[in-house]
Amino acid sequence: MRLYTAEEMGSADRAAQEMGITGRILMERAGVGMATLALERFSPRRAVAVCGGGNNGGDGFVVARELHRAGVEVEVVASKETYRGDPEANLRALRALGIRVVGPEGLEGVLSGAELVVDALLGTGFSGEVREREAAMIRQINASPAPVLAVDVPSGVDGSTGEVRGAAVRADLTVCAHAIKVGCVVSPGREHAGRVAVVDIGIPPGAEVEPSVVLNDAASLAGLIPRTAEPAHKYSAGALLVVAGSRAMTGAAVMTVAGAQRAGCGIVFLVTAAGAAPLLDARLTEAIVEGAPEDAAGHMGEEALDAVLGRAGRASAVVVGPGLGVGEGGRRLVEGILREVEAPVLLDADAITNLAGSGALARREAPAVITPHAGELGRIMGAGAREISASRLRCAREAARRHRCCVLLKGSDTIVVEGDRAAVNPTGHVALATAGTGDVLSGVIGALLSRGVEPYDAARAGAWAHGRAARLWLEETGWPAESLIATDLLSHLPRAFAELLGNSPEAEGPAAPGSGAG
Repeated sequence: MRLYTAEEMGSADRAAQEMGITGRILMERAGVGMATLALERFSPRRAVAVCGGGNNGGDGFVVARELHRAGVEVEVVASKETYRGDPEANLRALRALGIRVVGPEGLEGVLSGAELVVDALLGTGFSGEVREREAAMIRQINASPAPVLAVDVPSGVDGSTGEVRGAAVRADLTVCAHAIKVGCVVSPGREHAGRVAVVDIGIPPGAEVEPSVVLNDAASLAGLIPRTAEPAHKYSAGALLVVAGSRAMTGAAVMTVAGAQRAGCGIVFLVTAAGAAPLLDARLTEAIVEGAPEDAAGHMGEEALDAVLGRAGRASAVVVGPGLGVGEGGRRLVEGILREVEAPVLLDADAITNLAGSGALARREAPAVITPHAGELGRIMGAGAREISASRLRCAREAARRHRCCVLLKGSDTIVVEGDRAAVNPTGHVALATAGTGDVLSGVIGALLSRGVEPYDAARAGAWAHGRAARLWLEETGWPAESLIATDLLSHLPRAFAELLGNSPEAEGPAAPGSGAG
């Protein structure tokens, strides 16, 4: 499924028109398709279309006309007195059909008794803060009990970023013309869009443009995950070093290691605080556990670096941070790992927090991935969690540029950015908003890194499988999302990866005596 920003949609639209497909045709097809979906999803007897001054409003006029043709009682609110071009032609058609058209002052009256509101007030190209005139209309739409269908993007949402800087429509269904708009899948716009659908408006393949943000679906991940092939041994299947845990935080290490093992890692080493090592060694029967020097609080510090580097020599990737603890010793340990380890390094949780104010990530030449939530990203960006959450895509891009690494910004709309590439993951779920799920994700991505998947693709595939595992658990159990705990993911990760692997060839040929053992 294709994602477009407002600029990219405009480019595709113009290219189609240069090929002879007029704007009137595109508007007609968009409006007809959206009206069809409105009838299928809502079956309204009475509808109100709230239409702005641009082409978005023109689309709304076509939707209103088609609903009228289907027998729906329709009233239209036009935000302008004068229209031009294609919108004006479609408004004339409405009046010729006897459809009542009122100005913004009539909105409150026509909303009474409506069974559907069509939001065509502001278009895909909107950005910034809504003017008070339109904001008042948006508030009235949101106050109506009728379901809302948004045309292309909910009014008040930036179609290119998902940012919301004031009033914004809360839609039940957003119907996008030709391609899903980025603002409909990136929070906070995502929460305003409701369910999202796409209608074909006739833009030919030759008019398509290269999107700057991709939807991280299974099709885009096909073929990225290597299969274990003969001759195989545990190191060829990926060797991961996990640096995690403390005397009071042993669970984080367990979930990170277990996530890596379920993602196909051949062998996992765990370096943890000495006081936690005996318990973790007993629990993680398939991992190699080593205790490292700890401070009085039971956290590893700079003194643990030698133990980490001793194991790092045999690892093809390293995960650092879950349950590590925060402090000066932790900062020096993380900086030492970034400085000395040449294998790909993933930083999560406390490892990220420990780097607040540090330039160690930006100085690193070897691959690095960070997997923060909004608060953790804010700490290394000098911003608050609220600021990060309000501009998730922009902040993820800036963090990747400033720290010269791959950034996975966690959320229901998990965003992955590296360089000029960006992806939005569609498998996230509110069920994952519980302690420990991020540790599992770190292990999954670490395993993929250890198996040779490059950072951007490892982060994308890990996010997809992680979210899909949660959804598989929900489907299998039928339990409420609030009941999921992090370890529930572990038994469903293999099925999620099976879906990603699809028809990828298994290792073929007869097994040599003893091949693959150990």
